[in-house]
Amino acid sequence: MPFAHPQSSTELPQDEKARKRELKKEAALNLWRLKKSLEEEGFYAARVALNIWRSSAMDAGTFDQTEYDELKKQMYEKSVNNSLECFEFYLEKASFHDANMCLQTWKVHAQEIGIFDQTKYEELQDKINKARAEKTLKEKKKPSEEKN
Repeated sequence: MPFAHPQSSTELPQDEKARKRELKKEAALNLWRLKKSLEEEGFYAARVALNIWRSSAMDAGTFDQTEYDELKKQMYEKSVNNSLECFEFYLEKASFHDANMCLQTWKVHAQEIGIFDQTKYEELQDKINKARAEKTLKEKKKPSEEKN
């Protein structure tokens, strides 16, 4: 007759304990990767890392919604700042389509975290329009100057 070992209902079998430990370790590693991604990589890489960490933390039972919200906010804030830099860079290069794409990214990501400013958006749109008009005016003047 085999021996029976009573187990309390809170005690997990050894293999289940090892699995939980591995899940927690994986979640911690994914959190580290996320933080590194937030520092060194762009928005989409950070977004993927955020989703991977969330999934692994949920599996491990260590998911913290407050921490998730804070990391997501950091990711969007970085994107908002990078989008403004991108906007200025392309505006300076007179690449108005690219500047507008950066502006639209700024708008969408600022809206996502509740910091969108309609007045600032309109001012930035006006900057593009004025720079485009100035470039067109310069291009129209060039042929007439070449004739003289």
